[in-house]
Amino acid sequence: MNRFYIADTGLFVAMGQPSNSRYQAVRRFARQNDVTFVLPERVYEELTVDDPDVEDVPVDAAIDEGWAMVATPLEFSEPIVSRVMDGIQRYIANADDRPADEVERADAALAALAAQELSMGAATEVYIYTTDIAAGEGAETVLASEGYGDSVTFVNGFRFIEDLRSTGH
Repeated sequence: MNRFYIADTGLFVAMGQPSNSRYQAVRRFARQNDVTFVLPERVYEELTVDDPDVEDVPVDAAIDEGWAMVATPLEFSEPIVSRVMDGIQRYIANADDRPADEVERADAALAALAAQELSMGAATEVYIYTTDIAAGEGAETVLASEGYGDSVTFVNGFRFIEDLRSTGH
């Protein structure tokens, strides 16, 4: 069984800086469970800023420490990747009552990355850690329509961090 862990912008924002207990709890979880959180390129771009006043970006520290990495680019030439990307944007748009073209592409990239990994056989189980409920539920729904319902789990990023902190992990 090959597990794949995808993280969104909100998870890293909620963790804060490496000195923060939330960040340390997630790092400890990743190390103890041999987990590497994979970020779609769009998520990484949201987390990094081109600002000379910002020296230490928490996601870069996680990458340097080996428990996070940036995914290879999405293969939009693969029909499932494009279908899932479009499906997620429609799902979130309906959930948030806004036009699909206003939905952040990074949110849709979470499920598109899951679809890519599952369809290539690189993963048999995917866990999507996001603080965006619509993106997480949308990922489960759209990927289930592609035949991956038993292979995808949405993990609420806020609850995940709180559970780690309350159990001391």
